[in-house]
Amino acid sequence: MKRTILVVATVTVAMSVALATPGPAPASDDGEVWVTSQGMSRLFIIHGLHGQGGVETLNLPPGTGPHLTTFSPDGEYAYVSGMGNGDLDILRADDRRLVATLNFGPTLTHQAKPSPDGTTVLVAQIAAKKLIKVAADEADESWTEVNELTLTRSPICTIFRDDGQRAYVSLLPSGIAVVDVATMTLVKTLTTDGFVACGMVKNHDGKAITLASSGGGGHVYRLNTTTDELDQDLGTLGAVDWHSFAMSANENLGLGSIPAGDEVRVVDLRGTAATTLASLALDPTPGLANDEPDNMVVRGETVYASLRASGKLAIVDLTQLRVDYIDLSPPAPFNPANCGPAPGVPGSGCAVHGVVVRP
Repeated sequence: MKRTILVVATVTVAMSVALATPGPAPASDDGEVWVTSQGMSRLFIIHGLHGQGGVETLNLPPGTGPHLTTFSPDGEYAYVSGMGNGDLDILRADDRRLVATLNFGPTLTHQAKPSPDGTTVLVAQIAAKKLIKVAADEADESWTEVNELTLTRSPICTIFRDDGQRAYVSLLPSGIAVVDVATMTLVKTLTTDGFVACGMVKNHDGKAITLASSGGGGHVYRLNTTTDELDQDLGTLGAVDWHSFAMSANENLGLGSIPAGDEVRVVDLRGTAATTLASLALDPTPGLANDEPDNMVVRGETVYASLRASGKLAIVDLTQLRVDYIDLSPPAPFNPANCGPAPGVPGSGCAVHGVVVRP
């Protein structure tokens, strides 16, 4: 494990002020972080807040190409989307057993998102441009496709309103689809400045979703879940590029991954305009864009970021601005558009991609 001090004292003080307002209870040193290896069709399960409990490796069916993992609200079941074979693999999280597989096409099943009560799962199928509704019965370990919505743009990732009756779905190449979940009908499409990907975070009170699109090197908005409108535009950040977005537990800070810059941008969200507070280099491998921070998740005041080009997981302590790196998978060529195989290189793909904390 490699450790690096990231920034100078003045930035540390500014970050400490931003983090001074408490969020939810601090995360314990226990727990699991699940990371996908799309190229190797594996899951890595990191034990402990900083990986002190070791790393467990779980092999999935060959060719799965796992992209993202989500969990049922109680953390009992993991939903692993297969970009390689179009499958949705459902695992019992405690014993890691594969209990169900649903196929939604030959390739490009991107994300499966459970509703707040866990009874519905919405699956984004890029190739077919479909959002697929699955009824989940955990007691019987049964998952059944019940409806679908065909869109004019490919769905990417979903976030639910607290009551589960609205879904907000990011689209490729841009926009947010607002979907009535009961009827699986499109209510409206919201215009965004570029691609949102999975960069949407619901605020604790459920009244807003903070999100960032790729336009302007990170364009930050707030979506009102009562009006279904992007009613706050917090402006652009000017990064060299933009991919994922996460938010600190107290909602004061935004975090954006910048693959081409080998950095994570720390953004102050406390005013009417988003401003850059710090740029944190996640660049353990010499050379430009040889690490490429991608997907991120926040656990308390710790940020986990997958470095898709180098196969490492970065673990950032926001309170001390310290980063640890865990080597998970050897780097391989990949298609930056979808983390899939590089043209003409069978079996290649992102060494690591999706990262999530098990509830």
